Amino acid sequence: MNTAPVFLLVAPSAIFCSRLQGWLKNVLNDPRILIAANGLEGLRLAAQGQPSHILIEMDLLDTTSFEVVRQMRQGLPAARIIATGWYESPFFLERVRFAGADGFILKHKLYSELLPLLGYL
Repeated sequence: MNTAPVFLLVAPSAIFCSRLQGWLKNVLNDPRILIAANGLEGLRLAAQGQPSHILIEMDLLDTTSFEVVRQMRQGLPAARIIATGWYESPFFLERVRFAGADGFILKHKLYSELLPLLGYL
């Protein structure tokens, strides 16, 4: 039985989530998409919805996003966690990986790099 992927999008921007949700529905076969506006809501939805893929927007100044990734990694070890953001300094990328993310994509490259990173192409 081939089940549809379950995505959890964690980002404070409703516009960003809406656009990404529409794009995912357009390029994938019937994905289920959960949306959280913040880390606490993301942790709750991750526990309830058991997503196979988590996309979380990282903020360099908000250390809670790293803790959210760490907790999601502990609770869902098989989920693919992809962080996105505007920063790509070596220190920032090291922190993202140390927190437990499987990868990082710059926001302006998200649509071209997400599916290959997840193995859909």
